[in-house]
Amino acid sequence: MWGENLDQGNDDKGLRKVIEAGIRKSGSGPKDGQKGKPKGPRSDYLQIEPETPGYKLIQVIFERAVSEGLASTDLAEHLGIAPSTLSHLKTGRRLASSLGRDVIEKFAEWLNYPVLAVLILAEQVRLEDFYSPRNDLDRAIDRALQFMADDPEWGGMMPKDIEGASTHMKLWSVWMYERATKTRLIPGGIDYLDLLKSMDEFRGEYPSQK
Repeated sequence: MWGENLDQGNDDKGLRKVIEAGIRKSGSGPKDGQKGKPKGPRSDYLQIEPETPGYKLIQVIFERAVSEGLASTDLAEHLGIAPSTLSHLKTGRRLASSLGRDVIEKFAEWLNYPVLAVLILAEQVRLEDFYSPRNDLDRAIDRALQFMADDPEWGGMMPKDIEGASTHMKLWSVWMYERATKTRLIPGGIDYLDLLKSMDEFRGEYPSQK
């Protein structure tokens, strides 16, 4: 995939984790000719469907726990949260998209992910949130993708099926291209890294009163 050629700096590594986190892994369901329903991504321990809001975060958490041999109760104790929280997330009784900030931060620390990355995986923050609601986003994305396709250096590496991808995935592609080439293709967008830097400088001069 063309995105694999991007700069390997710390920021892009964090973004890459977000992109790769939702990649579905083949289950161990029945082979051709066998009875039964094929398993989805690691469905041996997840009881929710990929369509569930915040699914990617739950997938990442439990894949990590299984790889480290941690039972849900042990993980809950390590994180300092109620075991029922993990149980309800695994069964869909509670959605990652509705988790509080305190739980999100605990997951981020354990996963060693930026908090913003965890919020994106939980679908509490979407890429569309970085653009003005007045912007005709779909049309702007189409123009940006055409510009990328015409780029002699990058165009040949674009996935052929990008046009059929979701708006979210198209935005990721445009955003990563913008970061790699230091260009701005979609107007009305905010670079959250620059915004956070500006806020840090502002609060450095005017400390918040707690």
